[in-house]
Amino acid sequence: MRKILSLIVASILCSGSLMAQSNKQIAVTGKVKFPDPTGKYQIYLGQYEGEGFKKAFKAIDSAKLDANNTFSFKINTQKPDYYQIRVYYMDRIDFWADKDDLKISFRGIDTAKMKVKNPPHIHIEGSADNDVINLVNFASYRNYQNMIAVGKEQYAASKTTDSVWINYVKDGYSRLDEDFNARIKYIIQMYWDKPTVLYALNCLSTKRESAYILETLDRLIKKYPNLPQAQKKKEEILALLKQTDKIANGKKAPDFAYPDLQGKKWGPKDFKGKYLIVDFWASWCGPCRQEIPHLKEVYKKYKDKGLDILAVSVDAIPEKWKKAMEEEKMAWPQINAQESKPVMESYLFSGIPYLVLIDKEGRIIEKNLRGESLDKKLKELFGI
Repeated sequence: MRKILSLIVASILCSGSLMAQSNKQIAVTGKVKFPDPTGKYQIYLGQYEGEGFKKAFKAIDSAKLDANNTFSFKINTQKPDYYQIRVYYMDRIDFWADKDDLKISFRGIDTAKMKVKNPPHIHIEGSADNDVINLVNFASYRNYQNMIAVGKEQYAASKTTDSVWINYVKDGYSRLDEDFNARIKYIIQMYWDKPTVLYALNCLSTKRESAYILETLDRLIKKYPNLPQAQKKKEEILALLKQTDKIANGKKAPDFAYPDLQGKKWGPKDFKGKYLIVDFWASWCGPCRQEIPHLKEVYKKYKDKGLDILAVSVDAIPEKWKKAMEEEKMAWPQINAQESKPVMESYLFSGIPYLVLIDKEGRIIEKNLRGESLDKKLKELFGI
């Protein structure tokens, strides 16, 4: 009889435990220093959905400030995961929601007379797991401030005749990149056994650090075999490496076809027998527009030698693309990839301008050429 009673009690306790787990919740509260005076904007809680270039933020809840400029969200954390809070679409922070209540304060509306895109550091309180995110974000914040300082120093050096100083500051951004990479890897070394180390891994270059990233993921998966975010990250890395191999130099350039103004579709296969520069650009991209005069010089110099250019605009609004074409007066074929995500995924780029040089057989010679690097490669090809 006692044994039966013990089993009944154990069953009740287990059932209660499961019920408690299914209702597991945390509170995320915060305060906004400078609230929106118009009351038009809200505070959003959400997550990123989709894969690769199709990832997009999706709000799942919203809140307004109370009389004390505070807000609160409740999150069901039966399945721990990453979330993001966006304040007026100005401040945003990613955080890991698991077992601890969190407190996050934001600056809010930018009160400066002159608005400058320089996001403040946002600190997450209440969770040791989120300390990893805090450390990564602070390293990113300081790196951004140092980039501003390097830019100022380069400008100051350019106003002098001090060649030693000028040459030294040229490598300022490279030194910052090395320093940031080392700091992130140290954070990973210290916290490799926390689920939030995934956040730090996202700061490393997959191209340069794939082996290191996969090694860390394997250790994490071994410790947390039921952590889906780690498994998914590994799958993404392996798929990215596979696609990277597909577009390695010497491989066939992925084909695509987008329309010009007359509706005729063009792609790399239409230029077989010629060397081809594929220029991914957009009307709103300043560096892209600055590169166009140089491309005109290149085109004039090499078009009779067998070189052509295909300009692929990634403008989502065709009218802006058309206006930019009228202003720039480019002499080579112009097409608009209004839905640009597929071609960006196949060529693995997220920033523009992005130039790809393709040979007469449709194979990739080199990617991400621009300015002097493009001139150097063309000189190798044509000998002039």
